[in-house]
Order: sequence, then C-alpha cells, then structure tokens
Amino acid sequence: MVAASHLLAVGLALGAALSSASSNLCVRRGTDSGTTEDAIFVVSIVNVVVLLPVVAIRYYPTYGLTRVSLASFAVAGILGTLIGRALNFVSIEKIGASRTAPIVASWALISTILGVVFLDETLSAVHGVGILLVVGGVAVIAWLTSNDNPEDLPRRELLVGILIPFGAAVAVGWEPIFANVGFDEGTPPLVGLAVKSVAAALGFGLYLWWDDDLPGRSVLRGTNARWFVLAGLLNTAFLLGYYVALSIAPVNVVSPIVVTNTLFVVVLAALVMPQRLERVTWGLFAAAAVVVSGVLLITAFG
Repeated sequence: MVAASHLLAVGLALGAALSSASSNLCVRRGTDSGTTEDAIFVVSIVNVVVLLPVVAIRYYPTYGLTRVSLASFAVAGILGTLIGRALNFVSIEKIGASRTAPIVASWALISTILGVVFLDETLSAVHGVGILLVVGGVAVIAWLTSNDNPEDLPRRELLVGILIPFGAAVAVGWEPIFANVGFDEGTPPLVGLAVKSVAAALGFGLYLWWDDDLPGRSVLRGTNARWFVLAGLLNTAFLLGYYVALSIAPVNVVSPIVVTNTLFVVVLAALVMPQRLERVTWGLFAAAAVVVSGVLLITAFG
C-alpha cells in the first residue's frame, strides 16, 4: 500500500511542476514589455519576502546551520538560483519558454555527470539510456530552433540564444552538488532553501549596485511588473512544494514528477500564449517529451 506521505509528496510535486511552468510563462509575458533584469530582481525579492519569515518561524530558535552548510547553500544559491535563473530568463526572452525549458531540463544530465566525478556516484545502463534520450531530444530542439528562428533573430544572436539555456543547465546542474554537502551537515531543506534564496537576492542586488543599475519604485509599476510578481509567487510556490515534498518522500519519487514541468511549459504555451511569443510545434512537443523521458530515467534511478 502506498504511504500517505508519498501520496502527499506526489501532489506537492505535481503542484510544484505546474507552478514552475506557469512562472516561466509569466516571465515570458513580462519580458515582452519589461526587462530581464527587472524579472530576476522581482522574482528574487519575492522569494525572500515569502520564504524567510516561514523558515524563521518554523525553525526558531535553532536552524541547523553550520559554517559548512551555510557556505554550501550560499554557493548553491549563487550558481543555481542566481546564475541559472538569470540565464534561464534571458533565454526565455530570446527564444521562448517552450524551447528553453527542455534544454534547461538537461541539468539532470549535468548533475549526474558531476556526481560521478565529485561524489563517487555510479552510472548504470538505465542512466546511459536516459543520457542518450536527453542528448538526442535537446539536439533536436536546438536544430528546430535554429531552423524555425521563432523570434526572427539575426543568425549570430540566434546561436547565442541557443547556447544560453545550456549555460543555465550547467549552472543548475552544479547546485545539487553543493546542496548535498549542506544536507549532509544535517541542515533542514527549507533552511537551505532560504539561504540559497537570500544569497541569490544579495548577489544580484550587489551586481546591480556595482553596475549603478538598482531599480527604483517604477519596477513595481505597469503590466510587466504584475507578471513578474506573479512569476515570483509561482516560483516560490514551486520551491516550497518541491522542498516540502523532498522532506517527506525519496528523491526518486519527487524529482521525476517535478521534471514534468517541461511538458507543462510546452502544453500551456500552446494553449494560452500568443503565437508571436511562443511557436509550439508537434516536433517541439515530441522532442520535449523525449528529453523528459530521459530525465525521468536519470532521476528515478539515481
């Protein structure tokens, strides 16, 4: 009989996947008239404003942090939550969410390879099949994007746009490596999530300050600001659902469900997004399904 906690985790993971997909599409709508920098800033601030009080109250007065876990989660936040998110948002603006999401999903492949190299993990035949599916699906998406050129970009800019989500996948792929170090210290997952979110917000804020480009109150005005705030709330819901699910069920139950967010992005883009922003074809959907199948094999048997 399936444990009640596993059923709850499945529900949370599905909700997290849908929230993640919806957040990406909100970013796409917002960057139609707003900037990627504003999107990153607003989403990061919303993460902190919602998560920090929850964690501060839930785990008061001991938060289970050590120097090692604090540093590990901070690095994970800079790599995955900041750099990965920034590249993801830039890619969404350039080539669309429906093409970005399947390529960024290859982070599971990156993370698996890094786990073998740095954490002495092993690869199985099932992992090999999953890797081939991810590589093949991503290659098809890159080929489709270069031929379709959904944003009518100059050739050079299009090629850069295709490379950006691969950079996001690499950054996000490093995140679990450092996060696992923090978890091994006994730090609760939600505390680690809060540290990552604060590190990402501070990191981006410092970058904007150094670049003399800190946004003013105008960042919260206009239609695009509403899309960014909604994206931040949905992204926070994704993070909470994902991490709470991980705290009550194994990774091989939660992660394969969460990665379906890629298919949610493609389906929702086809259903609710203007064609000028998202051009979804049957070929794109099939390639995304191949990528998700590969990621499922990699994560379910990790």
